[in-house]
Amino acid sequence: MRSIWIVCPTLLLACSAPPEQHGGTAAEPGKTVAIEGLYGEWLDIQDSGRTLVHERWERGTDGTPSGMGYVLSGKDTVFIEHLALLKVRDTLHYAVSIGADGGEAVLFKLVHDQDSLVFTNPDHDMPQRIVYVPEGPDAWHAIVSGTLKGTTAVDHYHFERVVKSDTTSH
Repeated sequence: MRSIWIVCPTLLLACSAPPEQHGGTAAEPGKTVAIEGLYGEWLDIQDSGRTLVHERWERGTDGTPSGMGYVLSGKDTVFIEHLALLKVRDTLHYAVSIGADGGEAVLFKLVHDQDSLVFTNPDHDMPQRIVYVPEGPDAWHAIVSGTLKGTTAVDHYHFERVVKSDTTSH
């Protein structure tokens, strides 16, 4: 199986500032995390602004949450992934395919939805675990982790909601 890194989730090591610096507080203990909270455009700024990790989620015409993640290094797109949350045998799965044209999706099963969304695929080469932790209505902490050839890797992404400025004149 080919090795992938999930943007959301995925990619480069981000700073680990406390939740207060990311627009909110952590989810209430024991509360189910609403998938709809992922909808919108998200940005994690890394490497003093040289690397931008983007993620965008929306509800598809069939109601399926779907999206796209990509990484910009300067003006170059260095990574693209297609994302979706799919029901497979009555269980929610995080589906990701890598590259501009997608490809065969790798599925990660939802195993926990209290306080955070935890998706796992222990049979995948890397990563095996993707976690989204809400940090208020306008921020998510995504953690992508796993072990490959005996080496454990953990990447953190601190996504903040992208707010479009209103440029229309009144």
